[in-house]
Amino acid sequence: MKQRRDNLLAAVLETHGGHCACRGACGKTHTGKSGQCYAMGSDTNKPLLAAPQTPYATDVQNAAAPLEELRPWCWPCWRAALAAEQVRADERRTQDLAAMQIGLFDVGADAAA
Repeated sequence: MKQRRDNLLAAVLETHGGHCACRGACGKTHTGKSGQCYAMGSDTNKPLLAAPQTPYATDVQNAAAPLEELRPWCWPCWRAALAAEQVRADERRTQDLAAMQIGLFDVGADAAA
């Protein structure tokens, strides 16, 4: 299994370069002309990882992303971008739940009929 992971990461690095592809999804304004991170690893000597260009809220969705969606990420950018997407997903679920419940307790309309 490790060999498959290494081959997948190697393919992503070969296609997209050997540096982090984050362009601010982590919440930071990266320095440089393009605003891209360009880290070649993490501060703790962790290598880059292959993950979706736009993070999904769940690990299952991220693991199921097709190869074409994968980009190299450094760990700090990935963790921050993933956390931001999870917050957005939680907010969407909260809004959806509130919208579904609007009519549940509106007894005034039924009582008048």
